[in-house]
Parts: sequence; C-alpha cells; structure tokens
Amino acid sequence: MRFLFYLSFVASMLITIQAGNPKEYIVDGQNPKASDQNVGTVDLPLKTIRKAGEIARAGDTVIIKSGIYREAVILSNNGTPQSPIKFIADPPGSVIITGADVLTDWKPLSDHPSIYYVSWKHQFIINHKKDGTPIEHHPEDAPVWGRAEQVIVDGYQLAPVGTLDELIKQVNQKQMLKSTSKIPSPKDPNTWFGMFVVDTTKKELYIYLSDGSDPNGHQIEASSRGLIFGTNPWINRKGIENVQVFGFIFRYGASFSQRPAVWLYGRNNLIENCIIEDMSGAGVGVNGTMRHCVVRRCGQTGGGANGDNFLNEECLWEENCWKPINRGWDAGGFKLAWSNGGVFKRCVFRRNGGPGLWFDIHVRNVLVTECVFIENELSGLFIEISRDITVLNNLMIRNGLNAEGPSWGAGGIQIAESINCIIAFNTCVGNKDGITFREQGPRPLDTKDFGTIPYHNIGDVVLGNVCAFNKSYQLGIWYDNGFFGWHPSEKRKYDTEEAYNEYLKTIPDKIYDPTKQNIVIDRNIYYAEPDQKMILYGVTWRPKHKEFTEINKFTEYTGFDEHSINVDPMFINADQGDYRFNQNSSAWTMQSGWLMVPSDIDKWMAEFLPSFR
Repeated sequence: MRFLFYLSFVASMLITIQAGNPKEYIVDGQNPKASDQNVGTVDLPLKTIRKAGEIARAGDTVIIKSGIYREAVILSNNGTPQSPIKFIADPPGSVIITGADVLTDWKPLSDHPSIYYVSWKHQFIINHKKDGTPIEHHPEDAPVWGRAEQVIVDGYQLAPVGTLDELIKQVNQKQMLKSTSKIPSPKDPNTWFGMFVVDTTKKELYIYLSDGSDPNGHQIEASSRGLIFGTNPWINRKGIENVQVFGFIFRYGASFSQRPAVWLYGRNNLIENCIIEDMSGAGVGVNGTMRHCVVRRCGQTGGGANGDNFLNEECLWEENCWKPINRGWDAGGFKLAWSNGGVFKRCVFRRNGGPGLWFDIHVRNVLVTECVFIENELSGLFIEISRDITVLNNLMIRNGLNAEGPSWGAGGIQIAESINCIIAFNTCVGNKDGITFREQGPRPLDTKDFGTIPYHNIGDVVLGNVCAFNKSYQLGIWYDNGFFGWHPSEKRKYDTEEAYNEYLKTIPDKIYDPTKQNIVIDRNIYYAEPDQKMILYGVTWRPKHKEFTEINKFTEYTGFDEHSINVDPMFINADQGDYRFNQNSSAWTMQSGWLMVPSDIDKWMAEFLPSFR
C-alpha cells in the first residue's frame, strides 16, 4: 500500500511540476530549419501544428508563425481551468489551416478535351449500408450536394455534379460565362465558375472550367481532409478540455453536414478572434465559448459554441447553408439541439440559408440578446420544440423573404411548439411576418430532466416589441390545429364538418385554443402599410381562421394585446439602416423595441470582429 501511495504521490507531483512550468513551442512551417524533430524554439521551430498538438500539455502555449498549413491537427491532450493549452497565431490572421491540397498535372479527356482529370485517392465515408457499401453523402436525399469533396479554383468554388456522364452533358449545354461569386448558386448553373465530379471507384477527379481554360494555368485546390482542427466523439468519446485557440483562419475542410471541420468537442474550450470559412458541410463546433469570430460561406450550417453552458459573443454568421439541402432537416447560420444553458450576445446572423439561428429539440435556458438578424432565408430566429428561451433587445430585418420551399410561419422571430419563452423589447422590420407562433403539436419528446414533454406553445410571453412594415402580418398566430376547423386533407376522411367536430371531442388534449395556453401578448407596437392585414389568427387553410386590421378587434376576440397600439414607430432613418426611435415617438414613450440598437450595424460589428476579416 505504501508503494502504491508513493507512486500516486510521485505522479501527482510530476503533474504539478509540469503544470507549474509551462512550456512554449514555436511552429514555423516556412522556416528552412523547421522540423518536427526539433524542440520547438525560435531557432529550431517545429514544422507542423500537428506535432505541437501532440506534445503540448496543460499550461503550454503553441505559437504558430505565418503561413498556410495543409494538415489535420487532431488534439487529444487536455488543459486545466487554471492552465489551459493555448494555440496562438502570430500575428493574428496570418496563419491559415486548410483542408485542401494543391493539385497539378491535369490531363484532358481524349474525347472531351475541355474536361480535365487527375488522380484522386481520397474517399469520404460517413457510414455504411447493411451490405457494407460505403455511404459518401449526408443526408440521404442529397447524393450530390451532400458529398464532402470540394474543388476551389483561384479562390472560387466549383459546383459538384453526380457523374462524369452528367458533367459531359452539362458541358455540352453550358454557356461560356465567368462567375464573379466565390460560391456557386445551385439554382443558376450559368453562373458557375466551373464543375467537378469525383469517381472514388476509378480514383479520379474531373473538372471543367466555365471559360474553357486549361486548369494547369490556375491554382486548383481540392479538400482532402474533413476534420482539420480538434477532435470528435468518434475519435475521442470524452473529447478535449480547456483548449484555447486564437487568431486563425480555418478553411476548405471536407466536412459533412453535422460534422464540423473545426471541432473543439469536450468541455470548457475557447475559440476567439478566428475566421471559419468555406467548409464543404458544417463549419465549427465548440463546447465552451466562441468569441469575436466570423463563420461564413460554409455549405451547410456554420455552427458555433454549443452543448451546456455555452457562450457565443460578438460573432458573425454570414452566407452559410448555401447548398440546396433540405431546409427542414438541418439548416441556418447555426442550429442547436439538446443544449441546456447558454448565451448569444452581440452577434449577427446575415444572409444564411434557412433560419439565421435555430433552436430545435429541447434547447432550454438560453438568452439571445443584442443580436441582429438580417436577410436570412427563413426566420431570423426560429425556436422549435424548446423551452425557457429569453429573446431580449434584438433587431430582425428582412428575414423570410426569399425562401426555397415551404415558409409559412416564417418571420423575424418564430416560436414553434415551445414552452415558457419570453420575447421582449425586440424590433422586427420588413420581414415576411414580424413575430409568429406556429402550432403543429403536440410533439411528444422524451427528456432526462422533464420526462416526456408534449411540446406545444404554452406559457410564452410576447411583450414590448415593435413589429413594423413586415410584408404579410405584424403578428402571425399560425395554428395548424383542429381548434380552427378541419384541414383540407381531412375533408377526404370526414364527410361533414359535424363528423369532424365529433372526432375532435375524442382528442381534447390535442386541441389548442391559443387563449387558454397561458400565453401573454401585450404592450407591443404594430404598424403596417395602409389596407394591409395586421394580425393572423389561425392558419389560412383552416376555415375558422381570422385576419385583423385593427388591434382592438383582435383584443375583443382573443383578449391579447390589450395595451398594444397601432402607430408608426418613427425610426430615425430606416432607409439608411438606422432603426433607432425618434425620442418623440410612441415606441420611445412606451419603452418598446430595442431602444439602444446600433445606428450603423457594419460599424458596430467592426468594433468586435477580427480586423483581418
């Protein structure tokens, strides 16, 4: 026993000594003396970040000098709360970690000389079928755009095509145009910079450039690594802890949807002052904190800090989720599920496919405050099957106007089958709808903390908001529920409305009268264009829905919005992006909406985002 005690004591002392004597490692891939056999000093630096990640322990700092690092940095060591492991780009913004490699020696196809090919040894597999066949795309219904490969020519993304035969067919129909967009529009092939297809059986990669040029005259990069920094639950079930990352640019990871290319999986990790861009699928995942970061142009969701007790602060999500993958499955600038406790503060979600920010499936105890949501394809903020979400002092502008596929119920803020959410002092302008409720419940969910929850809208509060100049409704109560009469599809099942009403008596727990769900809607300011319907009560395809142009009529019918008013909020200069209220306005008098909204969003963002963006 004494011997075992002695060994334990020695081990603990060694850990204490190491933690008390932190080391600094220098990585300088461009230095001719750099080698992973070196000790990692200024004179004898390491060559790869990967090697530094292998040897760094709690309290150590890894300084990475400028350069492009084409490697995957898989981390396994933990820091401690007092002695984290730090990775620092020196100077900030000068270190690029990329999942792509440069490809050369392109050869033309003999019978189609404008199409070129090169050897390709990589295969990205997300799963296997029962017969062992590898699955190379995710989700199942996205066999082309759901693949992980991507090809970049002079900084421009090429569009994927399913097979070589399809590529040949496209080339024969293609107009010789040159794109000016870094990412292709899936809807408009005539604007593509070029196309590519991978044949993992023949181990060849084929490309065609829209101007017909020889790829040997361009810089061609192709993503050959999926996870480019961090770890994931398949590599390390527990993940990593107390790892901090500063000042990097991460790009071109061959990631699938729901598999971030930069993934600080574990707990109490930090990524700060970084850019995460142009990943094939998901961008970044951090269990801990993400601060002062830009997440942009990732093919699927951008991602961010998640899990329990997370913090996303002063970050930008822009133009993510541009691939044509089902918006009802996984979409948006950022989508969270099963998180408990967290904050989004002073963040911007701009022009993302799907929602700007989506809470889906038992996200709870989250605060969203002082954030801006601009021109996202669906709702700015979408709260679905979640509870205890507080949305306070935010600005929603022009969201939900350019949706691909179904978009009913989309708005600046959308609450769907969610419990005890507080939506207060927000400003919603020019969206499809201002603030909306969607009801398709009950949606039963088994949870560890609350048991089985029949999720539907109950106990929500919408108070002190300003909803003005939204295109359809300022307030939309989109209840697709039997309380508002039968659905068109139910007419085929029930011969008469009387028969349908008899059926409703058998499911009283599934019929939701919005006025009996402990929902509070009051002290809001609404303002619409002349002759525009202001409020929707029930979905338009059920016969008992109503539309209101006057608040007092809505109040008489429902009891909601007793102290709300219909008045111009008097923005200082909405045409120039200044959504502050004139201090003589009713909004200022009622203290409704986000009173301290920034007068210039771009200038405001520049104060906290990386200077090298």
